[in-house]
Amino acid sequence: MTEKKAAVKTYTFLHQVTVIAVIMIISKVLEGLSPIPMPASVIGLVLLFAALCTGIVKLAQVETVGQALVNNIGLLFVPAGISVVKSLPVIAHSPILILGLIFISTLLLLVCTGVFSQLLMGKDKVERTVLKEVEAK
Repeated sequence: MTEKKAAVKTYTFLHQVTVIAVIMIISKVLEGLSPIPMPASVIGLVLLFAALCTGIVKLAQVETVGQALVNNIGLLFVPAGISVVKSLPVIAHSPILILGLIFISTLLLLVCTGVFSQLLMGKDKVERTVLKEVEAK
């Protein structure tokens, strides 16, 4: 019985890896076709989000591998860190400009996230109010 459970776990893991890999391949193709310069990883996240929201991909189809990737996210940032270290001579030419860009982009990201969250929470409050009114009738 344990061999069967191990086989099912292995199959499930491979299936989840395949789903994520297919999404990443599609995003890589879209990156090459798109006139907008956007990284394949961002396109992949948007595609996965859309697939999860529409039900094309169920959470159970990617949850275990997704959790494993999140648990090891620090390891995944090593190549990005190495790229930054390799680019230090370029960064040294205009550090104030780069720091300004980092500050402005971080601030913009926080503001956009806050506004979007408030919109979603406001929509949720309206839906709950309407639901309470319907239940009261």
